[in-house]
Amino acid sequence: MNVYKHMRIALNLFIVFSLLVAAAACNDDPPLPDNVVSFEATTLGMEETETDLDVTIRISRSLSQDAVVVIGLVTDGVAYGTEFTTDPAVVADKISVTIPSGSTEASFTISKVDGLVLDGDEEIIFTIEDAPAGLVIGTENTTTVTFAEIISEGATMEVNGGGENFTNKVFIDLSANRQRAVNRKNWHLGFYTGDVYRVAINSSTAMFARPLDKNDLTAVTAADTVGFANEMILSFSATPNVSTAWIDAPSGALSGTAIAAVSATASENKVYIVKPEEGNWKKIRVLRTATGYTVQYADIASTTIQETSIEKDASNNFQYFHFTQGEVSFEPIKDRWDIAWTYFINTTPLGPGALIPYGFQDIVLTNIHGGTEVVQVLEADKTYDGFTASDVAGLTFNGSDQLAIGANWRTGGGPGGPPSLRTDRFYVIKDAAGNYYKLKFTDL
Repeated sequence: MNVYKHMRIALNLFIVFSLLVAAAACNDDPPLPDNVVSFEATTLGMEETETDLDVTIRISRSLSQDAVVVIGLVTDGVAYGTEFTTDPAVVADKISVTIPSGSTEASFTISKVDGLVLDGDEEIIFTIEDAPAGLVIGTENTTTVTFAEIISEGATMEVNGGGENFTNKVFIDLSANRQRAVNRKNWHLGFYTGDVYRVAINSSTAMFARPLDKNDLTAVTAADTVGFANEMILSFSATPNVSTAWIDAPSGALSGTAIAAVSATASENKVYIVKPEEGNWKKIRVLRTATGYTVQYADIASTTIQETSIEKDASNNFQYFHFTQGEVSFEPIKDRWDIAWTYFINTTPLGPGALIPYGFQDIVLTNIHGGTEVVQVLEADKTYDGFTASDVAGLTFNGSDQLAIGANWRTGGGPGGPPSLRTDRFYVIKDAAGNYYKLKFTDL
């Protein structure tokens, strides 16, 4: 049976940034608010198939030295040492977790003992009991971990965007009340695992991919890229509808990837010039295998070609690849997230029918390839507090455009002035399991 739930998400990043800037500007400025330490989530569940679970604690802003936070625990139906362990280990019923200097979070890991069979009603209650000078224990000082999957009944979540440079892409699983923050630059190519052969480029960095009329990497040199630097750019001086051809469609449609569908006929797969946000330009060529892909790649001037095989795994939307690290883990498996917050390459009109690409710092994406659907509701039609399960039937959900929320939750920014929260709307989300949530952004 479908279950109606709700969740509120608070994005407080801009408030934190402005306070930090003000503090650095003048010694007469008012003091900063308390630096609060709290759990990222107050309830967490370990599914039967999970063997490990990370529990994250957060502080409002980083410190100039390491901070050791002491966490107590009470168990119900499960015993430490014989049925579960933690890292760091429990000593005298306490866990000491170190938040490193310059960081705003740390985590400890709960691990089930191999072969453990539980009923699912066992739980551990963790409580932040002590923190060093300079930190104040917040109201969310307790989290309950249940050894069973949870369906969130609603919560408030502050998204960990990674600071003023927006370094993270944050995947949010509404049903599990979890977020996973990953450095958005940790991959370059994403290989689709479904029934078509498509390759994504990292749209959370300033990345472009442009085809050549060649299919031999050794025959490609820097001379083949003359003039590319003026077209593969994020700039209002970019030529409309030119640079946009070398990015993935912001909608997330597989048919709109900058790299064309990978053909079963090897000779039809062209060489692409790829411009990562950092590092040397690359030349790549992707081939198709019975169970996945082969990617060939090299620096633009190199004749030494590297080659890696990528196997499809149906539990993921994409298999991710980094030019120096090889295949990497990035996105949670496709049924473990619903929406993601990230820096993103979007497009904007520059006159009738003319589009240019630009970087948007806080886009909210929908997991359309994992089956999540979204619809926007205006408060004028139905209030957030008044919206109930019976109102779902009259809605038309969008499961084909990952920008169904996109930038619509806020307005402004750039030349138009500072951004501001839109309070006249909220969103209803249907996850892949058929659960419904209403979601409201409460802060910018």
